[in-house]
Amino acid sequence: MKERNDMVLRISLLIITLALLVSACTPVRNISVIRSEETLEIEQDTQTISSPEAYHNFLAAFMDEQSGNLRDALLKYEVALSFDENSLFLLSRVATLQAKLGHVESAIETMKRLITLAPRPNPAIFLLAELYFNVGDYEKSVETFNQLIEKEPDSVRVYLNRGMALANLKRLKEAEESIKKGISLDRENPAGYLYLGDLYFENGNTKKARKYYEKAIARKKNYEQAYLKIGAVYLKEKDYNNAEKIYKEILTKVNPFSRDAILQLMQIHAQKKEYNSAIEVLERALEHNPRDYDMLFKLSYLYKEIKDYTKAIQKALIVVAARPGDTRMHAFLGYLYEETGDYDKSKQEYEHVIAKDPSDIESHIHLGFILARNGEKDNAINILERAIELDPKRPNAYLILGMLYSQEKDFKKAQDVYIRGIEAVPDYPGMHFNLGVVYDKLEMFDDMVREMKKTLELDPEQENALNYLGYSYADKGINLDEAIELIKNALKGNPDNGAYVDSLGWAYYKKGWTDLALEQLKRAAVLMPDDPTILEHLGDVYLEKNMRSEAREEWLKALLLDIENEKLLGKFRETGFGDPHEEERLKGKFEEHMKKKTLQ
Repeated sequence: MKERNDMVLRISLLIITLALLVSACTPVRNISVIRSEETLEIEQDTQTISSPEAYHNFLAAFMDEQSGNLRDALLKYEVALSFDENSLFLLSRVATLQAKLGHVESAIETMKRLITLAPRPNPAIFLLAELYFNVGDYEKSVETFNQLIEKEPDSVRVYLNRGMALANLKRLKEAEESIKKGISLDRENPAGYLYLGDLYFENGNTKKARKYYEKAIARKKNYEQAYLKIGAVYLKEKDYNNAEKIYKEILTKVNPFSRDAILQLMQIHAQKKEYNSAIEVLERALEHNPRDYDMLFKLSYLYKEIKDYTKAIQKALIVVAARPGDTRMHAFLGYLYEETGDYDKSKQEYEHVIAKDPSDIESHIHLGFILARNGEKDNAINILERAIELDPKRPNAYLILGMLYSQEKDFKKAQDVYIRGIEAVPDYPGMHFNLGVVYDKLEMFDDMVREMKKTLELDPEQENALNYLGYSYADKGINLDEAIELIKNALKGNPDNGAYVDSLGWAYYKKGWTDLALEQLKRAAVLMPDDPTILEHLGDVYLEKNMRSEAREEWLKALLLDIENEKLLGKFRETGFGDPHEEERLKGKFEEHMKKKTLQ
């Protein structure tokens, strides 16, 4: 049997997936620059701000900075600097805030100016080297660190940071030498061992990396960063059990509130599909910091994974209330409502997202699906066509639009949509499968076979295509050995699928193997007791075995479920089973059917 829901799609919310959950907490790189532990030493050399206007703007900027309003603070520091252009203190504040706000190129220029004016420029030179590193200009970073080495030949941090810059230039031997030089200057400094571990980690030598991270911990007992990096080593080695132990050790012995350890531990549980354990980790962490909205989002996602939509929605609503402008969260909330069948609220959320961000493709696709489901055909078509316009290579928009036309029995338009989809995404199996189904509805058998074969070429284990093609062959009584093999392959992945079991029974029947056919069709009827096609097939086999009373009974049950089956009604009469209209069980069904026809 071809499954009844040939066209039904399971749409994944591509913008909110486990990949997002992973990316938020998986370490990508271990190499980083040591941040200067001191504020610019130049600030210790501050001169009195010479201008009253500069001082007035400085005070206003300082208040903004203290309250976290860095953008306004930077603007006011820049105004103050315009009244006192050579103030080392104001230059240092401007450079610092420019860097914090991501205006790195401006920060570099400000820092260069500061270096030319400062009587003790080395701290500024160090931060300039850091800035070059952070914008990816590793050559200039190395050059600047080299200038510092001439001035500070015994500076541990300069050698260590230069090593990291060299590593990013793939000058690995020089990088190793620079870091080891830093270690030789201070063998008790844990940062040197951490950096050497980073170097080995980045080059795939996890064994050596772990050795040096352990050396860092030996010099600084509760060195959280080193513990985290050992965890990263275990993750890279796919040793999830030891990684889990490390993160638990951090939380019990080093820092019970380590956000990195919490997120990594949660991620390990999630990857192992231990969702309840992952939830427990986040719930415990949120007791300490209930306003960690990123963590709340992840918790909502995990509740979604265990299908506890009530709690998933509850957590998502907290995040949405705190971040009303976060369209990502509104989209996720729309998805949760969609999953619970609350399509009105889901529709509202997707419409909100599209109003705020007209380029959000996934929300267009989901909204189109809901509108199609609600019977708002024209609106659904407009929304889905807009999604295709935004990104012609998103297959779901074509699939839902084609499904909409198919439900309207407008198979020609569905065909056109799927052909457009294949032109845009030629190697997407689902598009070929749905086009094949449409060709079947249009009685274009050879075209259907071609598309089903193309589906299986792209995805040899696509169960629906295996079953569809196998059943289609069997129903026509052709290629029966191939049909049986195709259906058996479909059943390998889904042995209790009643539709597939029916297909196998039907192929056996067409082959003339009535005993095997009866066995499979009886099983199919147990798996899908309310499917009229299976019951009709079962009646056909009983009739072939001359078990007329059993055949009559199965056909009557099939007609109770599908009174409009004119073919079966005719077969019932021709076989000598009487007039179905006279059957007491069917009279009510016929009356309902006639009323419907009259109303139409």
